[in-house]
Amino acid sequence: LFSLVICGYIGGRCVQLKYPTPQHGFWLYSLAAALVTAFGGGSCYALLMSRPGCRRFGWQDPFALMAALVGLFLATQAVTSCEEAFGHCTETFRFFDCANNAILIAWGCSKSFVDAQGADNTWLRLARSFVATYTYSFGGGVIRDVVARCAFGEAAGSVGNFSPTIVLPAILAMAFYNCLLMLRSPALFQLGLGLPVLACLFLWGEAFPLG
Repeated sequence: LFSLVICGYIGGRCVQLKYPTPQHGFWLYSLAAALVTAFGGGSCYALLMSRPGCRRFGWQDPFALMAALVGLFLATQAVTSCEEAFGHCTETFRFFDCANNAILIAWGCSKSFVDAQGADNTWLRLARSFVATYTYSFGGGVIRDVVARCAFGEAAGSVGNFSPTIVLPAILAMAFYNCLLMLRSPALFQLGLGLPVLACLFLWGEAFPLG
């Protein structure tokens, strides 16, 4: 639920800071962005990895919906308040983004590693896990940004989750966490070591040499 709050918050924040949103449609655009960010990736994961008739979607859970809406409400309050109080809050926003990415990667790897166990060999299983985890973790943001570009054109900016500073840390994070899973590390070890390492990979993503 904590991750859903952050996802809802990120969706609402994008409407305020990234997209040229018309003022008269602010709440409608904010609600759409928050829900797509929170549930888009998980819904794509369910379509990709679950059989018809066995699929469950996060937006079917009222508590999950409530968590995303709480995040949206926080975005409408915190973004403006933070900017007014401190001038800019880029690093604070980035810290929460990295923490959320770590949670999403850890959960996505754990679930897809189990869901892909019917694969013919280890490499195919890992490939399916990588694709499914990336889809789960970043699919909502991709859908949100693509729709925004269709609606607002280039003024909506690029698709952020296709940026090398996201893709490269994500690949390294998924490789690291899948190693922990393959080594059958204890759950507390996976979380205690895994989550901080994943968060740091994203936090240091902009420092990676990209060419």
